[in-house]
Amino acid sequence: MRLLSFFVCTSACLVSALVAKQDTSRVPFRHPGVLLNRAQLDLIKQRVADGGEPQKTAFAALLQSPLADLAYAPSPRATIECGPNSRPDLGCKDERRDATAAYTQALAWVVTGNEKYARNAIRIMNAWSGTLAGGHINDNGPVQAAWVAAVWPRAAEIIRATSEFWAKEDIARFQTMLAKQYVPSLIDGCDENGNKELAMAEALINIGVFNDDRVLFAHGVRMWRGRTPAVIYLKSDGPAPIAPPSGLQTSAPWSNKGIFPPFVDGVLQETARDPHHANMTFASLVNAAETARQQGLDLYAEHGTRIVAAMEYQAQFLAPNHTPPPPKIEFSLQPTWEIAYNHFHHRLGIELPKMAKVIPTNRPTGADLNHMVWETLTHGEVGAVGLAKQGK
Repeated sequence: MRLLSFFVCTSACLVSALVAKQDTSRVPFRHPGVLLNRAQLDLIKQRVADGGEPQKTAFAALLQSPLADLAYAPSPRATIECGPNSRPDLGCKDERRDATAAYTQALAWVVTGNEKYARNAIRIMNAWSGTLAGGHINDNGPVQAAWVAAVWPRAAEIIRATSEFWAKEDIARFQTMLAKQYVPSLIDGCDENGNKELAMAEALINIGVFNDDRVLFAHGVRMWRGRTPAVIYLKSDGPAPIAPPSGLQTSAPWSNKGIFPPFVDGVLQETARDPHHANMTFASLVNAAETARQQGLDLYAEHGTRIVAAMEYQAQFLAPNHTPPPPKIEFSLQPTWEIAYNHFHHRLGIELPKMAKVIPTNRPTGADLNHMVWETLTHGEVGAVGLAKQGK
């Protein structure tokens, strides 16, 4: 077993010397390179063809989803209005569903080779890039933009890199949509809960890759670095969690209805709220780190201790582990953890004994219409396929 503390400390010594070079590098982005690389896509396809698990069962679940229906019809709008708790919901769920469907159809194309899936993904993306003109408004507009913009580039990267069906002018129009209809809602971050700002960081990083925009990518990385230590507590932080970059701790409450979680290693900022919001934070944090890793920047190394602690903290309260949870705090299976587990366990050889027991019970993960999408299919036990060695 490798010692995580050694890994993190060793990597951290290199971070300050590499940050500027990596964040502002003129080295071209790798494509496809949002969550997935070409060798990874090929491995997924081969495993499904060979009946290999966990991809075989995960892909069967994808095909059974309405998101993979070849008759899927998008519902684009000129302006998306999302109020508190999506009231009003004027295109909010439709937009999230369509972005997730485009990614689903892109994955189906790669695995099956059926060009109808690729063309359907293109049809969905073109419908939105030809319609969306008024951006995202009302209270939840910015986080809506983040959730969707975290997923669009996943689909776009796959289709652009693996097919010749998408016209250059349509690709350019889609890039313009991302830059003009999403980035303005993301670029200033968010003083509220960490799940919102980390979704924004993920979206900026993903758009940066697809649009070949190093400045935007670096902005997302800076946002990630600022918020990540404020959303997962470690005892080494002191008696209270680290404040978010705004310095307004009340803007990111750790309590819910007067209930505070015990401040122990791995507790997430929204643990007392509910397991879904806590893991929306976790997923955005990890997704952003995964895309950065695909591009040669190892954000995982900067906060690996926190990420592993968060997984093991949650897993202890889930079957088949049976630790009684803190009073009035809930834990449940969520459609995530696969990407982080693959990185720390399968790539780095770090043991996560509690999460190792939970992962099989959580497979195959599905699509939650935010940004936790088909993780078992894409990252279940894929290791470091297609990646350069760390530090290279």
